Amino acid sequence: MIRPRSIKSTFARHFSWVIVCSLLTTLVTWGLLFLLFNYFFNHDIILPANHYEGQIPVISEYVRTEGDSVISKQGQPALERLIPSEGMSYRVVSLSGDFLYGDLEFHEPLNKSDILDRLNQTFSGINQVIKYIPVQSDQGDLLGALLLGYSLKVKTANPVFSPLVTFGFLTFFLSPFLYVIIFTYIFGRRFSRKINNPLQQLLHGAERIKERDLHFSITENCSITEVNQLTIAFEEMRQELEQSIEREWKLEQERSTMFAALAHDLRTPLTIIQGHVEGLMQMNGDIREERLPQYLQVIKRNTNRASNLLQDMNTIAEIEKVSFQLNPIPMDIDEFIDDKEAEYVALCREKNITFQTELTDKRGVKPLISFDPYRIIQVLDNLVANSIRYTPHSGKILWSVELTEQQVSMAITDNGTGFHNQDLEQVFEQFYQGHARSVRQKGHSGLGLYIAKLLVQHHSGHIIAENNLHVGATVRFTFPIKK
Repeated sequence: MIRPRSIKSTFARHFSWVIVCSLLTTLVTWGLLFLLFNYFFNHDIILPANHYEGQIPVISEYVRTEGDSVISKQGQPALERLIPSEGMSYRVVSLSGDFLYGDLEFHEPLNKSDILDRLNQTFSGINQVIKYIPVQSDQGDLLGALLLGYSLKVKTANPVFSPLVTFGFLTFFLSPFLYVIIFTYIFGRRFSRKINNPLQQLLHGAERIKERDLHFSITENCSITEVNQLTIAFEEMRQELEQSIEREWKLEQERSTMFAALAHDLRTPLTIIQGHVEGLMQMNGDIREERLPQYLQVIKRNTNRASNLLQDMNTIAEIEKVSFQLNPIPMDIDEFIDDKEAEYVALCREKNITFQTELTDKRGVKPLISFDPYRIIQVLDNLVANSIRYTPHSGKILWSVELTEQQVSMAITDNGTGFHNQDLEQVFEQFYQGHARSVRQKGHSGLGLYIAKLLVQHHSGHIIAENNLHVGATVRFTFPIKK
């Protein structure tokens, strides 16, 4: 299995291969060109740059010995046989600078001073160099000058081969750049193939997500670390989106079920209220005095029931908001327990239920505890209300509180009917109402324990329900002490 590398490392490796391969192929190309040109030079197919310059001594010697005939034009045929017709041109001028004969194009005016200054020297002209050779008489008098024009560059002996020389030199100078381009393209293609498949999958996946289709997976592996990380992150994002959508779908279903159940539960008390109000209206004031309180009591009880349902729904809507936050404050737990105990004792007095509180503090130092008292009170109110609902007359409810250095644990225990064994895992779901027939008659919405669970979870705690060994039930919740 190929070990993944970073983009930086992969790019550096490819760049190094481009340079190495370009260098090697350039050296091979130059070697072949050298052998080819060496063969051409040895067989006089290609003439070196100094080829014509090497013939100047022979021409100079001829001019030195035949100076009079060169100036008088009698030696022109012999001179032209000596001077190559291809690649070299000439001009014979008198000492005063007058043109005598020759084919060298020379537009600069010459005089005696110019000729004397330039004798035996070489000057650059247009696309060529010009050599000034003195022409002397047999007695050694200066008669004029022979101007030889030639180029210092490689040429072919046969003009037919000139394109070959041009192509050879272009190949020599351009081959490094050409090979860099070729190998950059080759290794660029290799690099592109390495990342193309996963990137195509990512693009395809993005299109599918845009179309709200999350039922796919990306498993393409790449030898580049960053692309692998991107692929893994994209797949994790897709899975999280899929799970999030499933949760939203489930939550939406739960909301639909909740509203349907709420509408069903509200229909009963509203129907009862409507019936009693219509009955009162039909009596037109002709009602027995002893029956009026009965009618009003029924209306009040069902109005409270409907109000409690709506209040529970508002509480759930508030807690389930993403922006929901707790408002923890430092609390004296003893003072908190004393205040709530007095309220619960008064609530239990109507059914002659005994309410007791037990506090166990295992802390060495007893500082204030930070939590949201309003939300913890909501949890306790729901648990105590459930216990009162199912505890018989002259029963007993125990509120036990245990404190350690790490957490707070609270439990509400009663000796009522307890939970049905099949429902222990469902008691904290929305609209859980158990199997008891009298549940709805008792005005139970099935939202109290669900609200308690949400609030405990917001405190980073957990809540459980269990039946007691002999009779009744216990609901216990804990949450950590934040320092």
